[in-house]
Amino acid sequence: MSIMKRIIILLIILVVGTNTFAQTFRSNSATIRKGGFEIDRTVRSIAISDREITISNYLNGYTEPLVLQVYLVEEKEDRFDGLCRYYYCTAKNEDKLSPYQKIIVIKKPFSITLELFLSDNNKYVHDLEING
Repeated sequence: MSIMKRIIILLIILVVGTNTFAQTFRSNSATIRKGGFEIDRTVRSIAISDREITISNYLNGYTEPLVLQVYLVEEKEDRFDGLCRYYYCTAKNEDKLSPYQKIIVIKKPFSITLELFLSDNNKYVHDLEING
């Protein structure tokens, strides 16, 4: 088999393998916490893998996706939600976000929480309700 065929087969396996381990969720509403509470009824899909998280309809007036690159994944026990998965991220399209210190995405049994720690020491929390 030629080298080119081997490379193409390897690339196909990598693409299929990476997408196989991604989970996609749908969110119909969210609670935004920054000072007070605000309900957001924007429909979103959230694709989560160990390398990348994409949240649709998040930026630019809820028309563009937020794409996050995952650099660390941890599992932690939460006293209310049980075992949760914490994804520590940087934004691939950070030019469309406010300046931030860190981004944490927490996958809970019935929701996904996006925590943005902004450079001005404010914390922005977005709880996305999901179906399982």
